[in-house]
Amino acid sequence: MNSLSIQKQQPLALATSQIHRSCSLEELQFTFLNVAPKFVKADAFGVYLFDDNLETKTVTAHQANKKFLSEYEKIRTEDPLFRFILQKKKFTHSLDIFDQCDWMQQPLHDFLSRWGLDYSIEAPLIHNGNISGTLNFAIGGEQYFGKESLAAARFLCNEFNITYKRILDFSNLKNEVETLRSSKKPTQSLSKRAQEVLELLTTGLNNQAISEHLHISENTVRYHIKQIYRVFAVHNRAQLLRYVFSNIDTTKQQH
Repeated sequence: MNSLSIQKQQPLALATSQIHRSCSLEELQFTFLNVAPKFVKADAFGVYLFDDNLETKTVTAHQANKKFLSEYEKIRTEDPLFRFILQKKKFTHSLDIFDQCDWMQQPLHDFLSRWGLDYSIEAPLIHNGNISGTLNFAIGGEQYFGKESLAAARFLCNEFNITYKRILDFSNLKNEVETLRSSKKPTQSLSKRAQEVLELLTTGLNNQAISEHLHISENTVRYHIKQIYRVFAVHNRAQLLRYVFSNIDTTKQQH
């Protein structure tokens, strides 16, 4: 982040905090599309989420023509930046993989120019080692993305992916804890609120984050954690997680 000006570092830190506080994919996408234009000079922003076959499930966009988004879907597999992402699984942009003359010869540039755009940025969303979406930026005009815009885009895309993985992992773990809860295990001795705290504990959230997520005080969080430790006969989080996950694995084998 050395190429970002000192003046922008504090607002960017606040934007990062907003991204990390997102508790659902919908909230995450909304927050990202709200903060990204403040740091990345671009004319269109998009978040693509894919299914297991890399087919687009949803597109959430800002300042992007709906017909443009629809037409892009028809040529997305021919997008050289998208193909680069599939192969390398890393952030890229038009003049990162082409020189100016070669880029101007690309069919993607011809497509973008018909919509008043000229250059693009793409970043992969990766979960469990697989690409499950992309973050896209596009800009029109002769001037390319500035160094600060590229640095901010790279940084925000990385922070988005971190939160994206956390939300998906939380969803998966919540389902697994529900499986554990439905079996005849100690969770039946916990209150509903303590079970909610347990679910969040399994995602690695600290007391403050759990407090914010459940809208309760940190003292209340600590109280429920003590109850959880007592019910599971453990003394710390490491022992608790070891117990929870070992029982999830046992339950899966039984089914």
